[in-house]
This record gives sequence, C-alpha cells and structure tokens, in this order.
Amino acid sequence: MLNVKGRFGIRRAAAAAASALALGAGGVAWAMLPAAPAVRLAPAVKLAAAVTPAAAVTPAAAAHCATTALSVWVDANQRSGGAGTIESALEFTNIGAVPCTLIGYPGVAATSATGKQLGDSAGWNPRYPARLVTIPAGGTAHADLFWSGGEVFTSGCQPTQASLLKVYPPNSTTARVGFFDLPVCTLARHHYLSATVIRSGPKIDA
Repeated sequence: MLNVKGRFGIRRAAAAAASALALGAGGVAWAMLPAAPAVRLAPAVKLAAAVTPAAAVTPAAAAHCATTALSVWVDANQRSGGAGTIESALEFTNIGAVPCTLIGYPGVAATSATGKQLGDSAGWNPRYPARLVTIPAGGTAHADLFWSGGEVFTSGCQPTQASLLKVYPPNSTTARVGFFDLPVCTLARHHYLSATVIRSGPKIDA
C-alpha cells in the first residue's frame, strides 16, 4: 500500500521547520531526506510568466518556490481508484516564511531503498492547463498522481516493490524524497505513473 499522511497531520506539521518526521499509525509519510542522485525525468515544463514592472504601490511578485521551502506529501484522505488505476493527491506545502510560485508538471519517479530508479519517471497527464500558482506561507497546492496497476501487472513489465518516491517541483533540480511501497514496473517505456500540473489549493479544496 502507499504510505501517506492525513491532511490534518500535515497542516500541523507544515508549521514546524522541516524537523525529523516520525512514522507510525497516522504518522508522516513524507520524510525530508536529502535528494538522491538525479532521476530520469521528462523534460521540465518551460513556462515562465512575463514580469511587468510593478507600480510603487504593488507588492513584489512572489519568487519561484525553492525545493527547501516545500514539504511534499500524499494526502490519505484524497485517494480513489477504479479500472486498475489509483489516483492520489500529491500536495506541495509552503513551509517557508513568504509566498512563492510554481508552474507546470512535477517530476516524479519511484526508486528502491538505495535510490535506484525503477522504470520510467511519471508521464504528463494533460487533464489541466498549466497556470502560475502562488502558494502563501503555510499554504498548499497540489497535483494529481496516478498509478496504473493494469500497466504494472498485465504488460510483462517485471514488477517489483518500490520503497521511495522522488519528487522534483517544476523547474527544479533538487527533489524531496518520501516513502512509496506500491509495486512498480522495472522496464522502460511503461508509464505506470503519471501526474497533472500543479494547481492552487489542496486537493480537498479544488
């Protein structure tokens, strides 16, 4: 099963500055671990909003979210499945002190416990258009993450058990690493994972 974290737990945890996270019943599923070596990701979305000089009374535009300013986690209360596919909410909480922005697709890949990538990184699900998302301090944005059991178990892709999930925020070269123990495909060109672009708000509010 996918190790995940309830939405109420993360709202409290987001107030703490990336402290050590304990696992257990109802515990945190996304550990703030150092990023493992880079994974094979699809090309990053290159969607930069044009910046117009602001008037003196206009607040400065929020900067791009640094990976260190984000907590990335899966909301256990936002999971559904059908026809061999599990859909989960991949949440991005701003644990920094100021608002920041994201736009486009996250890079996502499952790995072994040692950080070895297992099969392809997540494909891009074009369900929604990419738009600039501003995440206030303490706020959350989300993407939808899809896992295909049909692709893993019926396509001869030599499934194995993943231990970790590596997530790159859009247009970032560093990742967050969390727990992920679903069966995954070990062969190339079998996209058993896919993700949508990041959208405003947590999934429950979308």
